[in-house]
Amino acid sequence: MAIVQNAVLVAYAVATIVALVLSGVVWRHRDAAGAVPLTASLVAAAVWAGSLFVATFAESYAVSSFALRILYVGVGGTVLGSLLFALEYAGRERFVTRRLVALLSIEPVLVLALAFWNPGNTFFTVLEPDPTALTGIAVEFGTAFDAHLVYSYLLVLISTAVILELLYNSRALYRGQAAALTGALLVPLPANALYTFGLVGFDTTPIGFIVAGGLYAIAIVRYQLTDIVPIARHRVLDTIAEGVFVIDRDDRLVDVNPSGRRFIDNDDEAIVGRSIESLFSPAAIDLYETLTAVRDKSRGVLSVNDSYYDVRVTPIDDSRNRHVGWIVVASDITERKRHERKLERQNERLDRFASMVSHDLRNPLSVADGYVSLARETGDTSHLEDAARSLERMETIIDDVLALTRDGDEVTDPEPVALESLVERAWDHVDSAAAELTVDATATIRADADRTTRLFENLFRNAIEHGRPSSSPAPKPVDGAGEADDPAADGSNAIEITVGTIGGEGAIEGFYVEDDGRGIPSDRRERIFESGYTGDGDGTGLGLSIVERIAEAHGWTVAATESEAGGARFEVTGVESERAPPDPTDRDRADPASN
Repeated sequence: MAIVQNAVLVAYAVATIVALVLSGVVWRHRDAAGAVPLTASLVAAAVWAGSLFVATFAESYAVSSFALRILYVGVGGTVLGSLLFALEYAGRERFVTRRLVALLSIEPVLVLALAFWNPGNTFFTVLEPDPTALTGIAVEFGTAFDAHLVYSYLLVLISTAVILELLYNSRALYRGQAAALTGALLVPLPANALYTFGLVGFDTTPIGFIVAGGLYAIAIVRYQLTDIVPIARHRVLDTIAEGVFVIDRDDRLVDVNPSGRRFIDNDDEAIVGRSIESLFSPAAIDLYETLTAVRDKSRGVLSVNDSYYDVRVTPIDDSRNRHVGWIVVASDITERKRHERKLERQNERLDRFASMVSHDLRNPLSVADGYVSLARETGDTSHLEDAARSLERMETIIDDVLALTRDGDEVTDPEPVALESLVERAWDHVDSAAAELTVDATATIRADADRTTRLFENLFRNAIEHGRPSSSPAPKPVDGAGEADDPAADGSNAIEITVGTIGGEGAIEGFYVEDDGRGIPSDRRERIFESGYTGDGDGTGLGLSIVERIAEAHGWTVAATESEAGGARFEVTGVESERAPPDPTDRDRADPASN
């Protein structure tokens, strides 16, 4: 008897120590899924085994009977902790709510109360001193204990089933973890049954804890239980940014993740089971039909309201290789597409820059070289002045090409600016001796001030250089002083340039620049914006191309038409703006009563 008792005491002590050590190891990794309830379960197992050690070791009936009652704290905690651990570990933590924990805690608390008060001998039918018993106490159980036993076994089986389901669906590493955990949950069950059903004279459950502890150790050391925890597939689908859709053969939506709901034109929660034609845009349906025309993996790009999505479809087959539906994954690639377009525009500008530099500079460079050669041969330095003019033309071409390359970048930070101030600033930058300006543009627009100023500069230069009727020659130097006659002095040759706004009251639609010159033939109005195009062979042919690039960089549209005076008119539309409020001083001047 003494040998058996000592062996049992050693087993209980070892089980207590193993459970406490394992609980400490797991607690160090308490951030891992399921670590906290597993720690609680192991501590409860230590209470269970420790209570049995005290009940067996103590010679006092009062101490032993108290220990046999308090061990149900460990019983309830072990069972409840195991279930919560299994749910969290298997990725079903959404079921682990405060309400569930509270409901599941009722039974352990009730059992503990019955164990201490035992009303009507419902829990213990016999609990009395017995010198022949290993603990010195004879124990027989009542109907309340039987109900507790069924409940506890049921929770253990549910916990095991949850882990087994994960074992079936998991990869190799997780299968090793799940197999070890399944054993750790199940082993104490038959060990407990040996005692509960009277096959042995002492509680053998702690011996099962020792075996379970070994399996937990294997799961921790061999399969990295506390470092690598399986992530449930539903959690992955709920987390990823891509929209994931499962569609059956009848084109009905079977499943969709939260990201996928952003693609659906329907706020109704009950969308599963509905036809995809009632949920997606016609463009999306057309792409889906194209991609699923062949039973194979395929992909395409969907464009919706300036957004782009990479759409990948994969066929789904059942275990008999029968086609049952499709998995559709949609990724937002809008930023990538915008970046690609930006790179394409930059490459185009670089190509144009190289082409223009190599082509447009060749002629003035050859002319300058010719004049320099003549100056060397003849000694006539007047040829150097001609060479200098060619070099000045080269400088103009280079400046225009650089502006064309620089100003094509998209405007990302427009600011409110007064349209009239931009016009006046641009006018100060051009040689306006041969032109007169009228401004009727009191509006505030959102724009890049520097680039918009260059837009006006180029439109003004175009009007001055190309708008003058061919019968009206450009002003020439007089009096040997190099000064030009001012054609605006008598108004005979001056080009009238007008800047105004397009649109009615409130926010305007755009602005225009027009002149009363010779105008642009209708068959040339599209070509004038091409880089290098010039209608009269004069100039670089880049000014209007720069205008168009600056407008496009703002998201505007520029078009050439005819002014009321028969000259050229350039309209810039799509401008974000607000008409400036009327000047109160103007109203005061117009109202005689105010004087």
